Amino acid sequence: MYCKNCGRNVDDTSLYCNNCGARIDNKSDANVSEDSSSFGFAILGFFIPIVGLILFLIYEGKKPKRAKSAGKGALIGFITKIVLSIILVILYVVFAATLFTNISDDIESNIPAIGDVFREETTDEILEKYVDVSFGEFKVTNNGYFSETSLDITVKNKAEKQCTYYITIEAVDTNGARIETDMIYADRLGAGQEIYLKAFEYVDQEKLNQFKNATFRVLEINKYDY
Repeated sequence: MYCKNCGRNVDDTSLYCNNCGARIDNKSDANVSEDSSSFGFAILGFFIPIVGLILFLIYEGKKPKRAKSAGKGALIGFITKIVLSIILVILYVVFAATLFTNISDDIESNIPAIGDVFREETTDEILEKYVDVSFGEFKVTNNGYFSETSLDITVKNKAEKQCTYYITIEAVDTNGARIETDMIYADRLGAGQEIYLKAFEYVDQEKLNQFKNATFRVLEINKYDY
């Protein structure tokens, strides 16, 4: 080996140069010769960045090349994990948004609007779908003391289940003005069942002539299912 101070060849076992007396540092050369980049340190640092950082701090002064390998591996691994985490978060957000949109669309398509759920059916809708109301003759009978009156009404349940109907009947004159109203009650009619009822059984004697020429129609119906 050679002296670093004067360049003279000296024995490998010598501690001092025989020419200039400078100290021969064999240990430093050995350490330098043993220091090299380490693929193992790089891989370990990549998969476990915290371990790579620790190895970098430990070997930075002793074996800088190995320390650099561990540091590079840790840095690359850390950056890679950050990038993968960002990509996964973006994919998760996109997936969640798509799933939420699909669920919302399904709910909107399968659940009726709130207004439809709580809206009561009109009288015309009930007459069309569930019940027939037909009027017979308005009868006036004099029993010698006063005139007895009645309007024959037939109510038929068209629904496929048992229903009760509260029906308000209106009597109007030839001009369409209301003369009087009366209510009939068809209780628990089965599917297809009909019932015969009477209305206007107590008409004011002063209105008898109006009733004889009156037109009768359904003013309102309330329907209850069972």
